[in-house]
Amino acid sequence: MAELNPKLSIITIVLNNHSFLKHTIESVIKQTYSSIEYIVIDGGSTDGSVELIQSYGAKINTWISEKDSGIYNAINKGVSLATGEWICILNAGDRLANENTINHLFKDSISDEIQVIYGDWFLCNLKENPEVLVKGHANLSKGYLLHQSLVYRASLHKIRGPYLETKKLIISDYIFLRSIDEKHYQYVNMPISINDNSGVSSQSWSLEQKVAFDFILGKVPFQYMVKRILFERMPGLIKNIIQLLLRFRSS
Repeated sequence: MAELNPKLSIITIVLNNHSFLKHTIESVIKQTYSSIEYIVIDGGSTDGSVELIQSYGAKINTWISEKDSGIYNAINKGVSLATGEWICILNAGDRLANENTINHLFKDSISDEIQVIYGDWFLCNLKENPEVLVKGHANLSKGYLLHQSLVYRASLHKIRGPYLETKKLIISDYIFLRSIDEKHYQYVNMPISINDNSGVSSQSWSLEQKVAFDFILGKVPFQYMVKRILFERMPGLIKNIIQLLLRFRSS
């Protein structure tokens, strides 16, 4: 049976990111969609993040502040507290594109077959140029997905379990999402989020893990994997070559 106006649980994790957290909270509490549960998981911040969370009172439905073992341990805590039919992971520094974003996502009924609704995004650097936005386009077949720019059914965790928690793996959300058959995805032609690109998951080694995982699943050929990894590393390689040439020239 298709559903209308489902409850959405938005989960934000934060650790000592007071200045960026405010952007995220404001974008959530200003949403015009009424059926939102907002959960904030703080990892034991000491920079005023906890006091900021407290200042919003009942606008944040549930929050905790305690040490965790990493990003996905914190997210899993949020998932365990969520009571919505759908989940969105929007971490400190990330924002929803505008106040009507969630309203647009759920304006039409959703068939039972759809498990993930995804869209496009904007990237920015909150530290240097917060007003400069660069458009990013989702492409499911190529794995161009951002967890901030999608919502998924909470029931998927009952089937697939929580996110993997390891210290060196920072693509547990990507592994979780890519294991879902593409027929259960629905694309919406709109930006869903504005994301800070100075975080851990924006680093080149995150992309390398994603491409390697897609290769293991047989979603991309070996040549594509090598090309993407080399492309990401190219600026560093060029810089190293130039430095070597300069040293050789001066010797």
